[in-house]
Amino acid sequence: MTNPHGSATEFDPVSLEIMWSRLINIADEMWTTVLRTAVSTIIGAAQDFGCELHDRNGDSLAHSYRSMPVFNLIMPEVVRAIIAKYPRAEMQPGDVFTTNDPWICAGHLDDIAVVTPIFVDGEVVAFANTVAHTSSIGGALDGIRVKDLHEEGLFFPVLKLYDRGEPNETLFEIIKHNVRQPEMVITDIEAQVAANVVAERRLTEFMREYGLTSLEALGEAVQARTERAMRDEIAAIEDGVYEAEEMIEGNGTPLTLKVAITVAGDSMIVDYAGTADQTLGGGINCTFNYTRAHTVYPLKCLLSPGVPNNEGSFKPIEVRADERSLLNALPPASVNSRTKTGWHLHTLIFRALADALPERIQAGNGLMYAFRAYARDADGNPQNAHFICGGGRGAGYGNEGRTRNCFPSSAGNVPVEIFENRVPLLIDEDTLVDNHGRGRWNGAQGQRVTVRKLPGYDVPVQIYIHPDRLRFPAPGVFGGESSATNQFLKNGENLATDGAMQSGEISLDDPDDRFTSIIAGGAGYMPPED
Repeated sequence: MTNPHGSATEFDPVSLEIMWSRLINIADEMWTTVLRTAVSTIIGAAQDFGCELHDRNGDSLAHSYRSMPVFNLIMPEVVRAIIAKYPRAEMQPGDVFTTNDPWICAGHLDDIAVVTPIFVDGEVVAFANTVAHTSSIGGALDGIRVKDLHEEGLFFPVLKLYDRGEPNETLFEIIKHNVRQPEMVITDIEAQVAANVVAERRLTEFMREYGLTSLEALGEAVQARTERAMRDEIAAIEDGVYEAEEMIEGNGTPLTLKVAITVAGDSMIVDYAGTADQTLGGGINCTFNYTRAHTVYPLKCLLSPGVPNNEGSFKPIEVRADERSLLNALPPASVNSRTKTGWHLHTLIFRALADALPERIQAGNGLMYAFRAYARDADGNPQNAHFICGGGRGAGYGNEGRTRNCFPSSAGNVPVEIFENRVPLLIDEDTLVDNHGRGRWNGAQGQRVTVRKLPGYDVPVQIYIHPDRLRFPAPGVFGGESSATNQFLKNGENLATDGAMQSGEISLDDPDDRFTSIIAGGAGYMPPED
């Protein structure tokens, strides 16, 4: 490196690789801090959170390897929204900002962003950002029945969580009085704050070590390289328009997703024109920010998986979706269960690009599914825990699917022992099932989980679900078989005989009550006889 303050072209490759890796390591240490400090199952066990470093303009520099990948595009938008409301010149050391605005942050109220400006010589040089799925944001428990955003929980715009190191007591009190387990929620938020403190300390040490007073030149260098890598891969695809269509469950009535991907030179336009209109209730609408994230992420997996993520990955890809459509819903649309739509976008994109990239795309996935358990202890205090079930992953060229895999989420399967420690339920079985699609390469097996009340617990326990793949199995590709569909049973009785559910609440009242989730495996690639 000839000049740490110079232009991107003045970084030699070895120095740049070392410095870039150091930034990623800082983001990884943020992630480890959250994991070790948070107390909820959804963050501390399922790992539904992301950590990232940004330059002074909000562009992403480094994303933790284990962070939720779809947050990679979302997190820069959060920082830029904060800068728009609180200009850098007005920020002070000790300030910490937050929001859970679905149209700015991660698409629903449960995901809370905590952002800390990092100062060197009195100037903002970077931002540390942590986005995490809180265990409770209040609102209705049954996501299927909600009608609009106002029923889904507490909404707070971009605000200061800390002002010059002093907590915003008004905001903390509002949060505490609008969630079901305030101690758990506040502890998780403070875990995010702690991760940002670690980032601030490590980044300032890094900058002193290299004699940097700014990260702009380094940011330009790493972002330019990721952008070039993505553009080179797009340029290798034959110019043209690649289209696909897929049906999803909807709110009892199937809905259509459409895409047209235009490749021209080293850039790409992904247009979702023709997709169904946004829905009234049910939480399956996507904000445009969330749609963009679930578009760029699978394309990154297809085209440039070996290059670490940052802002440069997004620049060659333009995403379009009509306003008031399912993929660009406007307030006050309900969005809490937006994964029931967003998690299907990678399948749509893979289908569109199947002929162009046959050895890179994969068959359909069983998809992740989660259920939440709510109960009361002897003193009437609420108990709450999430349990993650990973469906089987679809096969790819030369590769069998992976079982209990949560793609396109990176969440982890919650250990049985942790779940049973948080709520009065027992897991009777957690096993693999052969409900996958066969092919030349087979999809992975699905998962069956059965729960019952803890013996001697006399009060009902409620389980809340928002199921998917009741009608539409994971689709096979190039002649591979599709998977089975999902099933949800109470005492052996199918809860969705007509392929839909009007309520997501299941109550376990009696000691003999059992609730069983059977989550589909992945689909096959090419005909089985091959």
